[in-house]
Formats: sequence, C-alpha cells, structure tokens
Amino acid sequence: MKTTFKISLYTLSLIATMLVISCKQEKKVEETDKTIPVKVISSSALSQSQAVETSGLLASENEARLSFKIGGIVREVLVKEGDQVRKGQLLATLNTTEISAQLNQAEENFLKAQRDAKRTENLYRDSVNTKEQLENSQTVLRVAEKQLEILKYNLSQTRIVATTNGAVIQKLVNTGEQVEGGKPVLFISGTNSADWVVKCGLTDKDWARLKGGEKAEIVFDAFPQTFTGSVKSLSQGSDVTSGLYQAEIRIDRHEARLANGLFAKVSIFPREKTDMVSIPVDALIEGENDSAFVFVARGNMAQKKQVKIAYLEGDKAFILSGVDASSKVIREGSAYLADGSVIKIVQ
Repeated sequence: MKTTFKISLYTLSLIATMLVISCKQEKKVEETDKTIPVKVISSSALSQSQAVETSGLLASENEARLSFKIGGIVREVLVKEGDQVRKGQLLATLNTTEISAQLNQAEENFLKAQRDAKRTENLYRDSVNTKEQLENSQTVLRVAEKQLEILKYNLSQTRIVATTNGAVIQKLVNTGEQVEGGKPVLFISGTNSADWVVKCGLTDKDWARLKGGEKAEIVFDAFPQTFTGSVKSLSQGSDVTSGLYQAEIRIDRHEARLANGLFAKVSIFPREKTDMVSIPVDALIEGENDSAFVFVARGNMAQKKQVKIAYLEGDKAFILSGVDASSKVIREGSAYLADGSVIKIVQ
C-alpha cells in the first residue's frame, strides 16, 4: 500500500510538470487577415449625348375628324371602320329635303329682289322714286344674293368626302341619326409611310434641351426592329392637364405595316453633348431612380461614393457626377465592403 501511494504521487507530479512545460512552449495564435480582396477598373471619360427618354402614341400627320357643316338627319354612311378610302371618295351624306326647300325659297326671294330693284331703278330714272328708295332696293337685292350663296354652300356641305388616302379609324354615327353641325361623324387617318408621327410629352427640362430636328429611335412592342426618326415639331406651350410639352417625332420611311394608336418608346438624342464617365453596371450598388453608390479604391481602403446616373446601355453605366476619369472603381468584391474597409487589389 505504501509503495502504490508513492507511485501515484510521483505520477501526478510528473504530469503537472509536463503541463507546465507544454503551456510555456505553446505558440501564440496568429491574428485573422481582415483584408478584403477586390478587383478594380479605371473609369472612362467621354463626351456623349444624354438621350431624352419618353413615350407616346403613333398617329398620322394626315388625319381628320370629318363632320357636316350643318345639322340634319344622316341619310347614308357609306363606309365602316377599317375600310381603306381614297382622297375625294364620298363617305357620308345628309338628308337634303329641308336645305333644298330653303334654297328654293332663297332663289325666289332673289328673283323678286331683282325685279323690285329693276322697277325702282326705272321709276328713279323717271323721277318718281327717290335715290334713297333706289339704294334700299339695291341693298335688298345684294342681301338676297348673299343668302342664296350661303344656302348653296350649305347644300354642298351635306356630303362628306375623304380628305386623304387612308383608313377609317372610327365611325361615330349611323344612318338615320340626327347630328349637329360640326359633330364628328368619321375619323380617318392617312396610312402613307411618310405620314406617321409619334406624339409624346416632354418635361420642361427635356424640352429645353431640344431645338427641333434631333435624331430619334422608336421602339414598338408590336415589332422587333428599332425605327429611326427625327423631331418634327416642339410645342411652345405646355398642356393644361398634364403640364407636359408635346413633341412630334416623324418616323423615317419603312416597310412595316403600322397602325394608328400603337404605343411607342422614344429616345431622342440632343445635339449638345454632356461630359460623362463610363463604368460597368455591376459596379453599382443600392441604386434608386437616377442615383446609386459605388466603391472606389483609395490606397488600401474602400471609399463609398454616391453617383448620378445619366442612363444605362448594355453592360455600361454612364455617370454624370460622383466619380471622375481617374477613379479606380471597385468592380468585384463590393458586396463585402463598407465605407473604410481595408482592401487588397487582385488581378
């Protein structure tokens, strides 16, 4: 028993000594490397037109809402929606019973005024009538003549004819309906490829950048190709309802079969160019509207900067302000960065 006890004490002493020695010989734990590897790209300075982006509806330059000058009962509407029409083609007529009777009455009044004026002139020559009576009879004659001209003209306006080659977009009345003078009866639109324009709205800022004649690109959801055109006209006053300034974009000649009312997206390129910086789109973070952030390398640190975006094109972002051409923009690794992060640039 004594021997066993001595061995146990010796063993415990040996273990304690070994533990002390191992603790003294333990190496210090290496500190973690907090440097974040990133890839950078140099931004490119360029002078380029910042496109004006807008949208609108396709219309024909030669379109008309046709109506009768006078009111009456519609006798015939000779076309329907979608029909192709030729310039000068008869499209609709009014019942002329009433206007024809008025015309006959005016003709009788004119003939009577002629007879009265002739008789008064003869009596004046014989010194029976006064000069005042002669002048009054001539005035009555002229009034009757003008009234006859008015009714003849109104009778000619009981027919609607096409003002251009095109198509019937809308038929607004039917045979037998009572219409007022000036109320639209038919809406027709030219379909010549040279007649098409896109009518769109511009903000005051975009309107001020345009002078007229600028090149434009037009995209329709209905067609895969991009159409070209130019600014035909700019309004000199804003729309009361929307507050926008209207612009008309004339589309260059084409082979596509367009239709009135197609929705179009329009990019207009002003002649004045703007100084911008080009960077990859994937360098942008936290984008909202025309604002976003990027990280740039400043030595071995990352600096977060806000930038203003002019527009995006493919894999490039065109920047108006926030970075310059000398900036080293961080393209890869920015997702792991915060402002002031320590970085290591890798190839």
